[in-house]
Amino acid sequence: MVKKSRPFRSTSSCVKMTVLRPSGPTTTSSSLIKIWQDHINAKHQIDDEIRSKLLYTHFLTIADWILDKRLTMLTEVSLETGMGFSEMEDKGFAPSRDYDDGSPKPASPKESNWDSDASNEERDPQSQKYHKAGNIYSTSRSHHNDQWTHEMRYANMHAAWDMQLPSLIECYLEWKHNRLVNLEDDQSSSCHQFQVTAVDVFESHHDYVVLQLPDELANVSLARVGFLGCSLTVPSVAISFKCLELYHQLQRRQSSFSIQAYAKVLCTLHNVTYTQTFQDQFSNSFDTYLAVLRNIHLQVDKVLGRDAPDWRLRHNCPPCSNKLDGEPMLCPASLRAMDGNTSAKCMANAAHADHHVFPSTYMIAPSDVDIFRHNVRLRPGEHDGSQVEKAVDCTDNWKAANSTDEDTVRVFEQTGIFILAADMALSRQWWRCDEVANSMINKLLDVHGMNQAIRSDIGCSLTSTIAASSIRDKASCNTLQLAVNAFHSHAHNCWCQLENHPLYRCGFGLEDLETCERIFAGSNATAPLICHASHFHYVQYLDLHFDQWDMDRYLELSCFLFNNYKQALSLIADYSKDLDAYRALYPTQTLNFEAWVSEELEYLKNVATKPMQDALAIKYVEALKLLWKYREAHERIKSDMFVSYNPTSFTPDSGLNYAASQATKQGHAAQHSAERKLQNHTNIVKELEASLGIEMRWTPRSAKYQEILEYARRRQFIRAVEDLEGLVVQRLFKLSKANLSLTGYKLRKQISKAIYNKLAVKQHPPQPMLQYNEPWANPTHWEMAVKYFKLLRAREEIVRLNIEIPRLQAWVDTEDSELQKCATRLRSTALLLAVEISEVHKWQQWVNDVHCTRLVHIYGLSHYDGPIHVELSDEVEDNVEDEGGNNAI
Repeated sequence: MVKKSRPFRSTSSCVKMTVLRPSGPTTTSSSLIKIWQDHINAKHQIDDEIRSKLLYTHFLTIADWILDKRLTMLTEVSLETGMGFSEMEDKGFAPSRDYDDGSPKPASPKESNWDSDASNEERDPQSQKYHKAGNIYSTSRSHHNDQWTHEMRYANMHAAWDMQLPSLIECYLEWKHNRLVNLEDDQSSSCHQFQVTAVDVFESHHDYVVLQLPDELANVSLARVGFLGCSLTVPSVAISFKCLELYHQLQRRQSSFSIQAYAKVLCTLHNVTYTQTFQDQFSNSFDTYLAVLRNIHLQVDKVLGRDAPDWRLRHNCPPCSNKLDGEPMLCPASLRAMDGNTSAKCMANAAHADHHVFPSTYMIAPSDVDIFRHNVRLRPGEHDGSQVEKAVDCTDNWKAANSTDEDTVRVFEQTGIFILAADMALSRQWWRCDEVANSMINKLLDVHGMNQAIRSDIGCSLTSTIAASSIRDKASCNTLQLAVNAFHSHAHNCWCQLENHPLYRCGFGLEDLETCERIFAGSNATAPLICHASHFHYVQYLDLHFDQWDMDRYLELSCFLFNNYKQALSLIADYSKDLDAYRALYPTQTLNFEAWVSEELEYLKNVATKPMQDALAIKYVEALKLLWKYREAHERIKSDMFVSYNPTSFTPDSGLNYAASQATKQGHAAQHSAERKLQNHTNIVKELEASLGIEMRWTPRSAKYQEILEYARRRQFIRAVEDLEGLVVQRLFKLSKANLSLTGYKLRKQISKAIYNKLAVKQHPPQPMLQYNEPWANPTHWEMAVKYFKLLRAREEIVRLNIEIPRLQAWVDTEDSELQKCATRLRSTALLLAVEISEVHKWQQWVNDVHCTRLVHIYGLSHYDGPIHVELSDEVEDNVEDEGGNNAI
C-alpha cells in the first residue's frame, strides 16, 4: 500500500474526492483538483522567476516570456479539464477574485480572444504583449474575496465528514483486525499517489507516500495504512490511529488532559516547534476518530438489541434493573440520586458558529425539558396566610431551592449539569432547576414505573415542587418517594431530618444516597476543558467521562455488593448485642424507639408552628401600624399642596411657568402615591378584620391590641434565640461528623437548654424552665435509638442484597452467552463486525470473571442466606481455589 520516493504528479483522472462549495459537499475527480493546484503552484513559480530575471533582462523580453508561459499553462489546463477559466471558477475549482488595482478580470481563452480586444487594436504588438502580461501578473497578486460564513464552513465540513464515515469505518475495522488485502502490482501501477506528513507516537515521516485507488477518498487511503487525515479533501498532515487511541484512553482516564497538552508532548517527542495549527489539526482528526468509534458501537449495539432510546436507563445497572421471575418485590424498587453541579459551566458565544450536535445517550433532549417550562404553580402555602411556619427554613441552605438572578448567569450558555443516577440533563439556566427536575422525574417514572425513590439535597422542598407540577398525579399513582441524603440532611432542621433522613425511612437499607457527590468529584476534572468549548465539544468531553465512569462502576459492582453484605452482617452482630444489653438495664421499661421518633416529630411540629388565629392577629397588628403610618403621610402631603409666590416670581426671567409646572407635577405624584398606599393597606386591614371576625377596628389603646403587640415582641425574641440554636446545632453536627469528641448530641442539648433557661426567667411574665423529661430527649436513649434504626436498615440491606446478587449473577451468565452467539452468527455475513463483537466479548468476559470470583466469596460468607446459582468456567474455579477463600477483595 505504501511506496517511497515516487514523483508526485497526477496520474489518474478517475479518483474521487470531496470538494466543499457554497452549495455543499460535492464529490468530483481528484485530477481536476490536482491540475488546478499545479496551475496555482506554477503561477507562483513564474512570479519568482520574474523577480530573478528582472535583474538581467529587458522588461519587454520578460513580457514575451511571461505571456508564452501563461498562455501555455492556461491552454494545458483547458485541454486537460475540458473547460475554460470562468467555467472552472463557476464549478468551484478556481477562486473568484476582486482586483484592488482596477484591472479587468481575466477571461477564459474560450470566452475571449485576447488578440482581438478592441482596446488592443490601437496598440503595437509589443504594447499588446505588455498589457496582457500585466493583466496576468496582477491576477496572481490579487486578494481572495471569501463569501462563506463560519456557519457555512462548519456545516459543510461536518456534512462532508459524514459522507466519508461509512468508508472510514470499514477501513478502520480492516486495519484494526488485520484484514487488509495487499494490492496487486497491476493495481499499484494504476493508483494515484500523494504525500503527507505522517505523525505517530514516537515516529514521524515528512514525505510519506500513500497509494490511492481509483474512486477512493484520500482519507480512506490513509485509513488503510493506519492514519487519519486532518482535512477533508487534500490532507497534508495525518495522525496515526495508535496516536489517536493513546490520547483517547488518556482523556478517558484523566478528564483534565487537554488536546493542547498532548499536542505539545508530540511536538517535544518529534523535536518540532509547537503551533496552534497542529493543535487544530489534531482536534479535527480526534473528532473524526471518535465519530468512527461511536458509529462502530452503534452497529454493535444494534446487533445486540441495545439500540433502544432508553436502553441505557433501563439496563445500565444490572443489580437494580435486571429483574428475575419469581423474586420478591422491593419497596422502594430502586434508589436514585438527583443533584445539580454548577462546575460544568460553558461560556455563552463560545464557538457560536459551530451548530454541530453531539448525539449523546446520556442527555435528555432540551425539548423534553422545555415541556415543563413555567409548569410549577404556586406551591401549597407558599405565599398565602395559611402557611405553616417552621422554626428553621432548611431550604435556605441550598442553591437549588432558591431562585438565581438572571443577570448572574447571563454570561453562561450552560450553567451546569443536572443528573439523576443513570441519566443527565444540561441546565442551560440554573434558575430553571424545577423544570429540569420535573422532566427527569417524569422520564424515570415512564421508564421504571412504580415504587421509585429519589434523594436530593432539597428533598423536602422538591416534594412541594412535585405537588405543584403537572406530574403530581403520576408521582402519586406510582408511589414516588423523595428523601434527603444522609450527610447533607444534617444541614436541615430536626423536623425535616426525622421525616426525610434515610435512617428513618423504611426500605432504604444502608445506602447513604451520596452518589451524586461522588460523581461530581470526578466530573469536575472536565471543567477546564469545557468552559470555553463549543456545545459539541462540551457534550463530547462529558460523554467520554461518564462512559468511562460507567465502565469503572460496572467493574466494581460485585465488590460493592460484597462490602455491603459484610457491613450489614457486622452491624447486625454488633448492634444486636448492644441493644440486648441496654434493654437489660431497663427491664421495667418498654423501649419503643419507633414511638419515640413519632413523639419527637409531633413535638417539633407543635413548637415550630403557631396557632392560625395568633398568626393572623400578629399580621393584623402589623397592618394597622402601616395603615396609620400611610394615613399620617397622606394628611401631611395634603397640607403641603400650596405653592408660594412673591412679586419677583412674575419677572420675565423668573421662569415661573417651569417652576410652577414642576412643583405641581411633583405634588400631584406624591399625593397619588400616598392615596394608593393608603387605599391598598385599608383593603388589607378590612380583609384581616373579616378573617378574624373583628367588628370594631382596634386602636393603640385597645386591650387586645396591647396583648397581641406584647406577644409579637416576645415572639421575635424567641425566634432570634431559635435561629441561634439552629446555627449552633448545625455546627455541632458538622463537628460530630468529623469524629471530634465531646461535640455530639449531649453537648448540643446542654447548650440549647442553657440558652433557653437563662432567658426564660427574664421574660414577662417569666416562662417555665425547659426540662428534658421525655424518653426521646434522653441522650443515652437517643444514641441507642440510632443503633436500633441502623439495625433495622442493616436487615433491610440484607433483604435487598439477596435479590440484587442473583440479578448480577444472571446478567453475567446471559451476557457472556449472548455475545458469543452473536459473534458466531455474524461470521458468515458481517465478518468485520463479528470480529469486533468478539473483542467486546473478550473484555466483558474478563470483567464478568472478576464478578464471578467475588460472587463466590459472597456465597461463602458464614451468614449468607440468599439463593446460590453459580455456573463458573474451569478458569474461574481454579482462580477461586488459588485465592483460598480470601475475602479481602
